[in-house]
Amino acid sequence: MKRNLKSYFAGRLALCLATACLTLLMAGCADDGAAPCTADGATASATLHMSVAGAVGTRAGEEDGYAGLENRINTLRVLVVVDGDRIVINHKLSPEELAAQTVTIGNIPVGKVTFRVLANEAALGKDYDTDDFDLVDVPDRTSKKALLIDTERTYFPKRFPDVNSEEGLPMSWISREIEVTAGQPIGTPEEPVEVELVRCVAKLNIIMENDLTGTDGSDITITGMTFGGFFGDRLYLFGEGALDVPSATAYDTRTYEDLNIQIPGGKEKTLACYIYPSYAWKPEMTGSPYTIGFSTARRGEYPAKPFISGEGGALNSIARNTQVNIRATLSVDASLTLSYEVMEWGEQPITVPPFN
Repeated sequence: MKRNLKSYFAGRLALCLATACLTLLMAGCADDGAAPCTADGATASATLHMSVAGAVGTRAGEEDGYAGLENRINTLRVLVVVDGDRIVINHKLSPEELAAQTVTIGNIPVGKVTFRVLANEAALGKDYDTDDFDLVDVPDRTSKKALLIDTERTYFPKRFPDVNSEEGLPMSWISREIEVTAGQPIGTPEEPVEVELVRCVAKLNIIMENDLTGTDGSDITITGMTFGGFFGDRLYLFGEGALDVPSATAYDTRTYEDLNIQIPGGKEKTLACYIYPSYAWKPEMTGSPYTIGFSTARRGEYPAKPFISGEGGALNSIARNTQVNIRATLSVDASLTLSYEVMEWGEQPITVPPFN
């Protein structure tokens, strides 16, 4: 039986968590059969099981539709960091280790360490076998954070049909300042410690409903979609806290003009889009940047309207690993009605068929 991370660490939370995460990181050391814990105070070992937050499984491919892509782990890398910014272990799991899902790792260094686990780095255009992590200072913290900058927004936003299944979506997990003690194995193959990966991006489900019924020619063909200026250009790879968006994030609009989404009268279709976490609304703004509008083949423009607002204390941001369901009801005379709901990713999956 796999242990829940929090339950496992009751009473020894810091020690167990640190060792467990570091064990995975040291999978490179597992090539020698995972050296046993020693009594000389030098090393420790741990057994970890990797999963995706909100997912039934970790190695997707068996699931259909969205889940097969969103839960897929193609690559997994574990880092051990000391002194705030010095990476002492950087291990990318082999295909065999990844397929096993449960890994025992030895030779874990003792002392205070930070464990970072990163999945599907290629989705961000990175190969950290050769690329360097950009570790930056943040206010009120002595340790550094790993930053990814995507100035041209090359990798995200990205629509569901445009995501490469062999790259998947980026995911991560972090545990800071863990005290690792020698000779204290954490977890076993029968009862490993659970490491739950969180997706680094957020998901927009745009549910387009054609409200025209009972007349000839009631079909609507969506040819374009316009979003307001809430698409960010950077990301902390390892998120901490409910909303962890770099303060220097620049935001921009996005327009898709190559759509051909045909919606019969009285029916609906969904388009999913993945974005970096966003905190685009500012107190000095007179309106919300979180807007959406549509272009159609025969019914003209449905002008952009806000689907969330920062005014009056309403939602003003979109956090990682959440999904925002935006329902857009298109009626006669270019009338557009919008509503939204925010939930944890996978909590209540959308049941309408995706537009591919």
